[in-house]
Amino acid sequence: MTLNFTFAPPSRLVTSFFIAGAFFYIVAAVVFYGVDFLNIHYLDPQAVGFIHVFMLGFMMSVIFGAIYQLISVVLEIELYSNDIAYAHLGLFLVGILPFVWAFLSPDAFEFLGYGSILLYISFMLYIANVLLSIRKIKKFEIKAYFILSIHVILFLGVTYGLLASLGLIHGNLGFDTVSLAHTHIALVLFGFAGGLMSIIATVLIPMFMLSHNFDKKISNYILAGIIATSLSAIFGWFTLVQILIIGTILAFSYQVYDMVKKRMRRHLDVYAQDMITSGVFLVLSTLLIPFITNDKVMKIFMIFLILGFISSFVVGHIYKIVPFLVWNEKFAPLVGKEKVPMLAEMVHDRASQIEFNAKIATILFLSIGILAESASMITIGKVLFIINAFLVAGNVIYIFRYKG
Repeated sequence: MTLNFTFAPPSRLVTSFFIAGAFFYIVAAVVFYGVDFLNIHYLDPQAVGFIHVFMLGFMMSVIFGAIYQLISVVLEIELYSNDIAYAHLGLFLVGILPFVWAFLSPDAFEFLGYGSILLYISFMLYIANVLLSIRKIKKFEIKAYFILSIHVILFLGVTYGLLASLGLIHGNLGFDTVSLAHTHIALVLFGFAGGLMSIIATVLIPMFMLSHNFDKKISNYILAGIIATSLSAIFGWFTLVQILIIGTILAFSYQVYDMVKKRMRRHLDVYAQDMITSGVFLVLSTLLIPFITNDKVMKIFMIFLILGFISSFVVGHIYKIVPFLVWNEKFAPLVGKEKVPMLAEMVHDRASQIEFNAKIATILFLSIGILAESASMITIGKVLFIINAFLVAGNVIYIFRYKG
């Protein structure tokens, strides 16, 4: 697959989101160290704080950077406004701090409203920028319909999130805050983030692994599943939501398996390892969904989903997208004039392998610690998570400073 960079946004804009993602990955690991994981509920303020610094600060930062790049080079349209994108970046980063701090510190709960409003405005800027951009598409295909649909879902999801925050702050608005939070999670995490990961996977896995002749029609079923799940969440049909999520995830997992199986590049580099690992933990976490009413199962589900699937998927793509951006900016003008590095050379291989091993060890120690109710095992897992996060951030710095 050939990508056209004619319409690509400024490299500084896209890389800023990836740098923010690497920074917040460390913050998430440090915050997680302070969470009493054995004795809290997943809606406990400490847990909610960690989940949001991980999902917002790490996952969403990388997603925003990826979509700003991919919407231009894959759909071959120019971003509607770079200025709006920079405003989105600024408000997003400023809004995360008071929002997350409000959950982590009881004395700072008053800042939840300020953070919520700033984040909501930043999301509205982002959504408007993307929707105004895709108006320029002359012929809609599945990727364009996918992007349009998941951004409508994102709008609904963050609106539910804002209402849930206002319900927590004021407590007398007549909202069922827990139901709003559940709908918010389904729409943003599964509807938007899950949908976007599906798009990224179908574009980048074939490109980086040289996969051909995989079943592309599955994307239609995945999109239908995402829309049906989102509508069911809005109407409060959460049993149906679980069923639809399981079916849609299994379809996506099969698509990833099909792409990996039909790859021409047989060598399993760290990207391939991360994609396979993310697929395995996505399936494992999906199989746990019917049993998440059990507290231990819920916590292991969160570990598998957050660290096993999301972290592996996002970090794996960081190791491909960031070198691609840096190479295109720094070395592409030198092609034909002097020797330029390969993309794989720009990632510190040993550090990435140690990071990968630390992540797997983190998941194992945390899972065993939860089952055995062992605080010491969980502490080891937390330390390994911090090591993993610093190694990822260190590799990002290495890529940006790579001189060939």
